[in-house]
Parts: sequence; C-alpha cells; structure tokens
Amino acid sequence: MAKKRAKVKEDPPSHLTMRLFDPGMSMLHRAGLGGLACTLRYIERAYREEQISEDEIPGFPWNDNTPPWCIDKLKVTLNFGEPEHAGEFLKRLFFLAFQIRDGLVYLPGQHIDPPNKEVLIDLQSGLTLTFLQHGNVRKLEKNGTTESFHIDDTVLQFNYRKCISFKHQEGWKDLVDKKGCLQSKPIEVIGPINPGAVVRHNAFSSDTKIEESVGHVLSLYFAIVGCLTLPVNRGCGVLVIPDVQDLVQFAENRPYMTPLVSRECRITNAGDAVLQAQIRLKSKKVIDWYEIPACHAITFQPTPWASQQKSRVHAMIVPPGEEERLKQFEFALSELPPRIISHTKMETTGKGKDKKTIEKTEWFWVDSIIRPLIADNLARNQPFYQGFTNLMVQMDPISKKPLREKIHFEKKGLKAMVDKTMEGVQKAFIESVHKAMSQTYGRIKEETQGPDKKPLTQATKKRWSNQYDRWRIAFSGAKTPDQIRFALCDLFSRAGGIDVLKKQWQEVLPMISDREKWQLTRDLALLALASYAGKEIEDIPETETEEIVA
Repeated sequence: MAKKRAKVKEDPPSHLTMRLFDPGMSMLHRAGLGGLACTLRYIERAYREEQISEDEIPGFPWNDNTPPWCIDKLKVTLNFGEPEHAGEFLKRLFFLAFQIRDGLVYLPGQHIDPPNKEVLIDLQSGLTLTFLQHGNVRKLEKNGTTESFHIDDTVLQFNYRKCISFKHQEGWKDLVDKKGCLQSKPIEVIGPINPGAVVRHNAFSSDTKIEESVGHVLSLYFAIVGCLTLPVNRGCGVLVIPDVQDLVQFAENRPYMTPLVSRECRITNAGDAVLQAQIRLKSKKVIDWYEIPACHAITFQPTPWASQQKSRVHAMIVPPGEEERLKQFEFALSELPPRIISHTKMETTGKGKDKKTIEKTEWFWVDSIIRPLIADNLARNQPFYQGFTNLMVQMDPISKKPLREKIHFEKKGLKAMVDKTMEGVQKAFIESVHKAMSQTYGRIKEETQGPDKKPLTQATKKRWSNQYDRWRIAFSGAKTPDQIRFALCDLFSRAGGIDVLKKQWQEVLPMISDREKWQLTRDLALLALASYAGKEIEDIPETETEEIVA
C-alpha cells in the first residue's frame, strides 16, 4: 500500500499582490484597495516633500528612490524584501495611514492638503456612526470638547469628543504571525473594517464568523480611507462606497471627493451625500463625465430592536455621474442649500440681587426639507419632483408639525428650481396651474373689496388662505386618476381663460387624463401649488423662525 506524501510547507511570501477583481472582492474591498493606493501615493508625496522621517517610511531604504510597491490599473503589489520584514513594513504603513491630529482621526490618503479642523470633526462624526461606532474599537475622551469656528461671517460651535486611539492603528498585528511574516491562515473579518460583519450566532461562533485571506482583510482595513463617511445627525450616518474600476485613476481622483469646508459636510440622506461627492469630483478635477464613479450608499441608524447600535437600514446604488442629472442637482444644491439661522434665548445668571437675565444668540445649521427628496429621485434617475405629495401630507417626526410648513422658507429656491430646470409639457402644466391660481386670487379680491387698489383686508387674506387649503386638500387627497383629474379641471374651469392652456392644450391634456401616471401628475400639481410666488403669497421674512432641534 502506497504511503501518503507529507505536505510540503511553503515558505512565507516576500511580497503581497492584491487584484481589484479577484474572487471575493466586493465593492467595499475594491474601495479599500483604492484607499490603500491613495495612502501609498500620499507616502510618496510626503517623502518627496520631506514631510516624514526615514524611520517612518515603509520598506526604507528604497533602491534608487523607488518605493517598494507597485500600483497598476488593476492591482497593488507590496514588496517586503524578506518575508519576516512584512510586520515592520505594515506597522509603518498603518502608522502613516491612520493618524490622530489634535484629537481627531486624520486619514491623509483622503486629502491633498490637511483640511480645516471643523471638517475633521464632521468626518470623525461620520466614522463613529459607521466604521467606529462601537466603544471597544475606538477610545474617546469621556468629556466632550466645544470649539467655535467662523463660518459665513457667523460663529458656530462644534461639540465632539477627542479620539485617543482606534482599531485600525493596530490592525497590522492581525495580518502577521509572531515572526513578522504574513498570516497563511484565514483572518476573521470584524465590524470596524466591514460594518455589519458579525458573528451570526454566539453558540456557533466558529461556523458563523466571516474569515478571509490576508490580502482581502488588508483591503478592508483601508476601506475607511477609500470610502467617505458623513453624519446626517447625531444618530444617523451615511457610508459612501465608490465603485473602483481603475486604481491609478482612483488614487488621483479620490481626494477631490472629500469635503473641504463645513458646508460641504452637511448632508440630508444617502443620495444627497453621493451626488454632492460626485459634484465635488467634477468641479475640482477636470475629468470626463464617464470617469465619475458609481457609488453604493448605506445609511446607518438605530432601530427599535437594536437601539444600542447603528444598523444598516437603507442601501442604494447611485449610477455614474451623468451631465444632465448632476446639473439638476447642482442647481438644487445652490438654490436649496444648508443655511445658518439664529436662535435667541434668555439665560439667567447669579442669585438674589445679583440675578441677571441676558439675551443670548446662538447659530445653527438648518438644512433643506426639499433637497432630500430631489437627491433621492435624481440618484435613482427619476423626475426630481416624484413623491412631492409626501412633503405636503406627512408630519415631522420630531416637531410633530406638518412638513409643508417648512416649505414656505424655501419657496424662492423651489420656484427657481422649477423655472430653471423644467421644460416642455411639465413646465407648461405648472405655468397653467400658476396662471389659474393668479386669476382665482384676483377674482376673490375683486369680490371681497372691489377692483380698486387698496390695502388688503383680512377678509381677502382669509379667503385666499381658505382657497389655497381647498386646492391642497383636493390634490393631496386624490387617491384615483379620476379624483386628480376632477380637482385639476375644477381649478382650470373656475379660473377662466388660461393662455398657456389655449396654446398647449394638446400637450397638457394627455398628462391630465393619463391613468397610468396620475400619481406623477398629482406630485406635479402639488409642486406647482407650493412653488407659486405671486403677489398673493407673502414674501419670506428676512429673519426666519424655525424650531431648533439640537
């Protein structure tokens, strides 16, 4: 009987090659490999500019000043020289890649130049809501820090907890053995490098944990660099994962996706985060439209069944940047931007005779209530107004007031969005509704206080308000094609002759009678109602009063 041959133990490798499209390389893996390429390019720049010392550089001394790595279009190769030098190589690499500056996480591979501190605060907030959300993978100071920064001629306060350390800084230890050689066995994948990757059942931990090769795990460690994380609010964050197709191109373009100022860190949802990043990439780097990457955006927030952590509650794929779609969103961002408003409150100091009450003004970021809808629609290649009915009927979960009350503060931006981005039959339809509203308001005024130009009476204002509510309820309450058609025909017939309808009735009529797209017609009718800015609608006051929710 033949004897079995003993297995020949392979020598540890002196290099590591990671290919972009190897089996098992998900979009997150590829973004991580892109983040590794970005970090290696940063080290090359820092070495040329003498920003780092020789004892910090991986693989130093370099032969002929050539770095011991190679970045190709589809792969990255790290050369350690000797197998046992892998540990020291990776230790230096991780030391330069995952830094802390002034108590804030700093990932130099994401930047061309170090950003402002207020930007780092927001970026760290995004990390603690996604990759670094668990307390056992990052160490923060117990007491918070408050700093003030001048933004748009105002002073805003930023509250954060300084970071002392985080998991990625010591992650190289998971990749090597006691001799400093690369691990030959599969390595467990944990949440800090792949959010959501957990042991599925504690009783069967060995069977339900995720394990991958050393190259795959190294890529995941650098996903924190290749991806972009931003906070929506204190309890909700967005993880943007670029679809990397070319490592050389990505290493050059990725830093331009990172916000440079605090305003660019303000996002409302996943679609908003992706489209803003694509716009920054296009505006700050001269590249072709087809080179703007597609992105996978994941929203993290607490759930009723797991309030102690931020779970993945929503995911979407945003296709590569298209010129028309990005132009529409860029206009929406300029007309419906995050804005800074003031909030005045009274504070009491001292006791007894020394008791004083002083007025204190604070400034806050307040974001658009309409742009999230526009962003999600454009991210899905849908008309930007689709689902506008929801804004007119839903309640704000925080203030418990109708969302439509906040649209008043953005009426000018909404009208500009309609005037500048809509065309064809949709624009003719909205102009028809606006004209019908104007003529109806004029008739009501004449019936109430005569044709003469007089100061508006309360009776006129009351009738205008009641008429607006009747239109709003009729449109938003329509549940069938017949109901929305009846509401629109009632509006047009009571208004009298409408020039736009007379000229383009053949185009507008099919839109009103379309039984398959009646919900889109309802959205467009409510958009027309909300964007009407005639003399009958009071101008938005200069000092806006909104409920502030910290």
